[in-house]
Amino acid sequence: MADLTKATDTVPTGEPGRRSALLDEQWGIGPKLHGGYLLAVLAQAAVDELVGEPAPGDHVFPQAVTGTFLRAPDPGPAVVDVAVLRRGRGATQARVLLSQDDRPCVEAALVLGATPDTGPVEGDVSPAPVALSPFEECARRPTTTEDGRGDLPIMDVVDTRIDPSTLGFLSGRPSGEGRISGWAELDTREPWSPVALLVALDILPPACFDLGFYGWSPTMSLTAHVHAVPAPGPLRVTQWVDHLTGDRMHESCGVWDSTGRMVGQASQLAAVRR
Repeated sequence: MADLTKATDTVPTGEPGRRSALLDEQWGIGPKLHGGYLLAVLAQAAVDELVGEPAPGDHVFPQAVTGTFLRAPDPGPAVVDVAVLRRGRGATQARVLLSQDDRPCVEAALVLGATPDTGPVEGDVSPAPVALSPFEECARRPTTTEDGRGDLPIMDVVDTRIDPSTLGFLSGRPSGEGRISGWAELDTREPWSPVALLVALDILPPACFDLGFYGWSPTMSLTAHVHAVPAPGPLRVTQWVDHLTGDRMHESCGVWDSTGRMVGQASQLAAVRR
């Protein structure tokens, strides 16, 4: 099920606000499902619940998604409950909970609004895109690792290419800056949707690798802001460490589309296994 649209699909169960999902093992990191993918499932469920509903302004664009990861669900059947908290003129707020075997796994709070106009708007203020080596000159990340971290099946479905200037950590020579940058494109070459951007905003390796910390860094909380519908083509992505102390790390991420427009930002709290 490489197609992300199919992998995030949910089906109404007949109970108000409740939908069933089939979590796809291809969208995983080792034995665990990818955090951005799980948020995309929740966001798509909220969008699908609101489609056709009498929400003012047709609020089906996920402007902000904040997810809390309680436990890692397994690939397979799951249940998604969508609760609409408020319908306003400018935005709709919702809460979504993914559960498996009657145990809560991931909860998200969402702000949904109208789909923004395509193209830049006069007066926009936005960071310039990160400078990268050309897409074709960056090697695609493999689906297996040689350092014992296990397979990376998501690399089969997301063509992820790290800029050589930030690849030193792979040979034991991290730069010490705490930043990793590269390209991301869906393997199917389907356009990145606003929901799919939630995957891209979490697709790079933990930026603490560039500080010499190579242990597993599970996400505890992830907040993503989606600014615009991306233009077709690969995305520029950069992720960096804002703060690291003890066994906690705060990371930030920025994403630009093929036109150089920033289309999303994210921040996350992750554990650090030293």
